[in-house]
This record gives sequence, C-alpha cells and structure tokens, in this order.
Amino acid sequence: MCAAGCRPAAPTPPNILLITLDTTRADHLGTYGDREARTPNLDRLASQGVVFEHAVAAAPITLPAHVSLFTGMYPFMHGVRNNGNFSLSDRLPTLATALRSAGYGTAAFVSAFVLDQRYGLARGFDEYDDRVSLERRGDRTIAAAADWLTAHATLGTPLFMWVHLYDAHDPYDPPPPFREPFPDRAYDGEIAFDDAMVGRLLDRVDALGLRTSTIIAVVGDHGESLAEHGEATHGMFVYESVLRVPMMVAWRGHLPPRRVPAVVRAIDLAPTLLDLASRPALPAAQGQSLAALARGGRIGPESAYGETYFPLFYMNWAPLRSIQDGRWKFIDAPAPELYDLSIDPGEQMNLAPLEAARVAALRRALDQLTGGRAGVMNRRPIERDTAQKLAALGYIGAAQSGVARTPESGWRDPKDMIGVFNQIRRANAAVEQRRPAEGERIARGALARDPDNAFATIVLANAEMEQGHYRDAIATYRRYAELVPPSADAHHRIAVCFSRLGDVDRAVAEEDAALAIDPRDAEAHELRGGLLAGRGRLDEAVRELQMAIEIEPVNALFRIGLARALITAGKLDEADAEVRRALELHPDSADAHAASAAVAAGRNRFDAAAAAYAQALRLRPDYDDVRLDFARTLERLGRREEAAAEYRRLASNAATPPEIRNAARQRLR
Repeated sequence: MCAAGCRPAAPTPPNILLITLDTTRADHLGTYGDREARTPNLDRLASQGVVFEHAVAAAPITLPAHVSLFTGMYPFMHGVRNNGNFSLSDRLPTLATALRSAGYGTAAFVSAFVLDQRYGLARGFDEYDDRVSLERRGDRTIAAAADWLTAHATLGTPLFMWVHLYDAHDPYDPPPPFREPFPDRAYDGEIAFDDAMVGRLLDRVDALGLRTSTIIAVVGDHGESLAEHGEATHGMFVYESVLRVPMMVAWRGHLPPRRVPAVVRAIDLAPTLLDLASRPALPAAQGQSLAALARGGRIGPESAYGETYFPLFYMNWAPLRSIQDGRWKFIDAPAPELYDLSIDPGEQMNLAPLEAARVAALRRALDQLTGGRAGVMNRRPIERDTAQKLAALGYIGAAQSGVARTPESGWRDPKDMIGVFNQIRRANAAVEQRRPAEGERIARGALARDPDNAFATIVLANAEMEQGHYRDAIATYRRYAELVPPSADAHHRIAVCFSRLGDVDRAVAEEDAALAIDPRDAEAHELRGGLLAGRGRLDEAVRELQMAIEIEPVNALFRIGLARALITAGKLDEADAEVRRALELHPDSADAHAASAAVAAGRNRFDAAAAAYAQALRLRPDYDDVRLDFARTLERLGRREEAAAEYRRLASNAATPPEIRNAARQRLR
C-alpha cells in the first residue's frame, strides 16, 4: 500500500536498439516489395512494428547521413557534408548525448573507418567500438555488440545501443552461404548476410528477455544506384535509388504493427525515439517525432530534403539539392529536374520543361528551407593515412579543400558528366591494379572532356609515376596542385619522383613544402628522414623518422625505416627495439625480417642474420638487394656453395636491377 499523497513510480525508461544498414536500398528488402530478397529477419521485424514506406535520407554519403540521423538536422545545418574532411561540432546535441544525460548506458559498434570517432559521433557513448582498420564484417560487429548487451542487461539502467553494418557497401563480396543464391546479384547477397546478422542480434535480445522493454529501430543510411542513371554506387546523384531507405520501428506491446505510406525523413527518427522514450526533443532538430503518425495519426512532415556536395568537392561540378513534397520531387541542378513519383518512381521522365510554375514553387521552397545558401561547412584537415583508408574503402578522389570557385561558364551538370566520372574511376582502378599505361590512356580521355578535373589529373600523375615517367609526373602533380591548392599530397608525390630520379635536394625541398602545409604528414616525415639518412645526416634523419612514428605509431614500415637509420648510426640496441616492434605489428613483413638480419649482422651474429635473411626471402622471393646481402652473409659463414647459388640466381635473372646483377657477377669471378 502507498501512503496517502505518494506518487506512483515513474515508468521504467525503455531500452533503445538502433541498427543502421549502410548502403541499403529500401526496394531490395522483402517487406518493401522485393520478392527475390532473402530478408526474413527484417521482414519479421517489419510485420511486428511500424514500417515507413517512403523514408528519405538526407545525403547519399555515410558520414553526413549518420550525422543527420543522430542530430535530426539536415547537413546544411550540422555542417558535415562529406566523408573524411568534415566532423560534427561538439556543440551540437545528438541522440546519444541526450540519452546519456537521461541516465542511459550507451554503446556504439561501427563497422567502417568512415565512422571513426575522430568525426564526432562518439560523443554521448560510454563505449564507442570503432576498432577497425578499414572495415569489419557484420558478424564480428554483431558479436561485440551482443557481448556488451549481455554484460549490461542486468545492471538496472536503461540501455541505448547503436550497431552499424557496412557489408552492403561496394565491393560486394558476401560470405557463404549468402554468395551462392545470388551469383549475379552480390549486392543482394550482402543484404541477406546483414539480415542474418540482425536476426542474430535480435535472438540475443530475446534470450535476455529484453524484447518488450526495448524499442528497436532499423534504418538505412542511404541506398545504392546499381547502375541506374549511369551511376554504379552512390554519392553523385540524389535520385530515389540512393535517398529512399528502409526505416522501421518496433516496440512489442506498445506500437501496433502499421505501414505508413506518407513521405518521412531519416532526420525524424531521433526525435521519434526520444518521444517514444518520453525524453525531451533535441533543441536544434529539424526533424519531428513520427510517434503520432506511427500510431495512426495523419500529420507528417511537409517536405523532405536531400543533397550531395560530392560532385563539387571531388569534381568541381554542380552540387545537387532535392526537395520532395508529396508526389513531386524537384532536383536543383544546372538543368532542373522534376518528377512525379506516383507514376515515375524510377525518375525517368523529367517534367521540368513542362511544369515551369511547379518548378519555380519548389525552388522557392528549397531556398526558403536552406536560406538560399550552401550552409554550414564544418571542415577538418584530412590526414594522408585517412585519405588512404578512405580510398581503400572506395571513397575516391581528390576532395577540394574548400568549396571550389564557380567556373565562368557555370558548374557542369553531374548527369551530363557521369560518363566522365565513370571513365576516371576506370582509370583509377587500372592504376591501382598495376595497369598504369591503361590508366594513363583512360585518364587522358577524361581530361580531354574535362580539362580542369583534379581527380583525373592526379590519376594521370599516378599513372605516369608508376611507369617511371617521373618528369612527366612532376609536371602533372604541379598542375594538380594548381587545381587544388594548397596540397601537401602533391608536394609529397613530387618529392617521391625527385627521390627516384636521384635529386635528393629537390626531394627534400618538396617535403619541406609538404610539411609547411601539413606538419603532421607522416609519410613526408618518413621520406625526408630516409633522404637525410642517405646523405649521412643521421641525427636529423632519426628525428624525422621518430616524428613519423609519433604520428602513426602502428606503422611498421616507419619503424623499419627508423631501424635502418639507427643501424647506420651504430645504435644497434635502439634499432633492435624498433625491429621487434615492427615484427609485432607485421610478423610477415619481409622488410622487418631484413632489418632484423641487418641488426644481427651488425652484432657479428651471422647465423642469426642468415636465418632472418632467409625468412625475408621466403616472404618476398624477388627482394634482390636482400638476396645479395644474404649471399654475402653465407660467404662470411663459409657456406660458399650456397652463396654461389644465390649469386648465380641474381646474375642470371634479367629482372634483377643492373647494379645488383653486376655485383653478383663480380662475386662469381
């Protein structure tokens, strides 16, 4: 019995599980009409909850889309407009900060570097598991998330957990048994795999008895073009293929199953979850709660906005903005586009030339929403290792350091230039796959159509460098630096070319220029250190190499470079420590084993040196300068026949560099 005047206990706040599916189109799930989809777990969840049939993402790019999800704001307000060189301001509240302030235990498990904590989404999370080099498969992410949930389920505090699955992102390589049913549709195989991972996590929720106390939300960050409108993946356009995403919310016993046909926005999800949990709204959110709509109400958002600045940042082409109002969708482009999605969901019939008044009205609505300006740009420097990781994930190009100037003739329309973009992608792929002559040919073709294209320019320069055309590459890198100033990357690559030409002074000068722009360019410090070591300036070299390691402490190659400089300086104990650390980081590094051999040889431990050289050669049989050192070490040990065999191998191999081949022949005389 409660004494007179006492208040009833406040209801226990619900747990919240948010699952974001990277690069997932709504129309490739069974619950959204794809009869060939294998998504039983998502379909079952949809049947138990509220399905928003037409949810619109704010941007077709992972980081801006996720920031919009968590802030309830459009990109032009929160300022994160691209991957890699933008980050969320620590002044803006998010779903995570709001829930932690309300006493929630919070954790996030992300599957790709593009959502690394450096970009600002970790705020509000007690644990932010971004322990991924580039990306991790969904089963590993789900395992980590399930373990956390199990450990925290009985602690007596409400929980908020965000799980991000990245598998549907290009390149598509579903693991068995999800590959075999989709021999020609690997993208759908990846979605099937993610569905199975969602099912695995929901099984853990059920096993812990949390289903009725947990709001479960699933949303795609953006979709995938899959060659529609000429685009292979995403980023260049704002068509439905990349902006329409799956979105569903289930809360057993609290939200009756329902399908909502109205247009809603992904930015509405955070306000909805806070409302369902009886928490205050985010003060700056542009999204609105859909809780009433989910329960059968009729009032939803008036319009949905989408944007991509990818064409501008990477190609100096026009950015694209869209606004959808009911059945009508307007895309603000150099050649405006208008579609009636009720009869043309594939956006094939541009009605803009026939509907001037409607175009004008929607353009006014768009300008009123955005203030007629580009909006906030919350940039951050992009480090070389970051650029390399993003490139490895497929985020191509040479992003402009700022909004590029408008060409005198006006920005080019991405829909007119998509063929050039695809050309450049093919050129870049050819260079990365060691077909530089082919890459050069394709890049020159793209530049013939778009002479000031920075991405095509750097691809051409890379192709020239890979072919050993160093002076041509230097000129092309300088052209790139004119297009995208200031560019530490261009100066570093020019330094590489000069170093390969043997012009150490110019190489050092270019690295000085690179470091003046970006003092934390680790590769510039590393190359500068190596160049100085070659000049005998060992103290300076060691300082440069130590700086590189300070910036990237887990880079084994940098530690090997420092070890080599220390060996030359006679500091064998310090060199040995660096080699050991390099081998811990990369046990199969031929360079590390070769450096270990050099340390052993410096200590007159020639048996150990020979063993380390042999291991380096097992890992890299074409390591000719190491093979020469191995042969010399065998001679020191009196193993003359073995040494002669190694010398003969070097002397008879036409691919061996001439100076090494000649040295081997001299030892055979």
